[in-house]
Amino acid sequence: MNFIYVLSGWEGSAADCRILRDAVTRPNGLKVPQGNFYLCDNGYTNGEGFLTPYKGVRYHLNDLGEGTAIPQTLRLELPIDPMEEELSDEEDDDDEEDNVEFIDTVESSQAWNNWRDNLANSMYNEWRGIS
Repeated sequence: MNFIYVLSGWEGSAADCRILRDAVTRPNGLKVPQGNFYLCDNGYTNGEGFLTPYKGVRYHLNDLGEGTAIPQTLRLELPIDPMEEELSDEEDDDDEEDNVEFIDTVESSQAWNNWRDNLANSMYNEWRGIS
């Protein structure tokens, strides 16, 4: 939970996605390695490197109140963070960063929407105990 990148100078009325596009295309801008992603809100587009919630789905804490035995729209916990585990394995491999390809565009993609659907389904099936 650290700041990864700070881009100042944009006015408050600028669209989030426009600012993100600018940050990703700058020479020393935001670097998102291929195969990784940031969780974003609906102000951004769901595309490679930027995972957004489904539009039209209410994500409220009330959905997880008393008497709700199954997940409604929010994930409660992930016992083992796979990204953190992967990062700890790669800490000694700093030289590999030179060979990493980064995402250099921000655009919506049907392939990414399908990936999000598959991720949501696999998480739900895992929660239900279905392989």
